[in-house]
Amino acid sequence: MLWDLSAEAYRAIVSWAAATPPWVHASALVATQGLLALLVALTLLSWWRAGRRPAQLVPLLAGVLGWVLAGLVKDVFQQPRPCASALLDTIEACADVSRWSLPSGHSAAAAALAVALALQWRRIAVLAAVLAVLAGFTRVFIGVHYPHDVLAGFTVGAVVAVVCTRLGARARTRGTTAPDAR
Repeated sequence: MLWDLSAEAYRAIVSWAAATPPWVHASALVATQGLLALLVALTLLSWWRAGRRPAQLVPLLAGVLGWVLAGLVKDVFQQPRPCASALLDTIEACADVSRWSLPSGHSAAAAALAVALALQWRRIAVLAAVLAVLAGFTRVFIGVHYPHDVLAGFTVGAVVAVVCTRLGARARTRGTTAPDAR
């Protein structure tokens, strides 16, 4: 079953993480936030290179909405974080994060940023995807999410990004169409 595979993968990754040197732990804790910051920086670069048009900031909107929606979904599922019930040492203490884990808000925001960026600037699609996947992986590595939390977060974020990008494109075309000349 998916839950069993996810829990088994979680245990393997967290055990491996615990055996890594302290500098890897510190790097993972920085990366879990820093990768989101890099995606935001790419969004700002996209905005700058496209003439600072407001529509280029759609990935930021998608990222925020992905994070918020993931938080709302967490309140529905109320799945406890794995670090709260695991008998494993984790890099991040459970007391330092919110109580629920499904879906991962970091993963939702990362996927929303990455997908919206990829839809706007195809040349950086692979880079954005790699950053998002790494952001999701760090959440499991530090011990605060199961892999299925991350996959659910990616799904939430991707859907939000597609919706935001389409609505942004529709608003942009609506604002540039010529008035009806009769």
